[in-house]
Amino acid sequence: MKKIIIILVVLAILTIGLSANFAANTLNNTTDLNAAISDAQSQNKSIVMIFDQDNCVYCDMLKKDVLSNAQVIDELNNKSVVVIVNINEHPELATKYKAYGTPTTVILDSNQHEIGRIEGYVEANEFMKTLQGI
Repeated sequence: MKKIIIILVVLAILTIGLSANFAANTLNNTTDLNAAISDAQSQNKSIVMIFDQDNCVYCDMLKKDVLSNAQVIDELNNKSVVVIVNINEHPELATKYKAYGTPTTVILDSNQHEIGRIEGYVEANEFMKTLQGI
């Protein structure tokens, strides 16, 4: 009986640890630019707008290879509010921020002034260099 209780306690601890690790490696993002602007201003963070579209191979690669990278996630979650903008649903934003191709990443300060840009797909280490350079 004691062995079963010990095993259950160990399993519970492992489950809690894995859940916390998974939550820590999840990119916080929104599709609501107005909410992102408000959050960025109240938290003194930058706004990272990632323009994508349906059936965009490089957008899918960015999400799979870059936006799932633990270091990129930590950097974005700690210093930015991330907005994913589908240019088919919001062509006015693509025009306003000159996102003529996808993926395009536009980095704004909390006052909505552009402070960085990545056009096209780049690997995680290049994405990080841009984020850390602002």
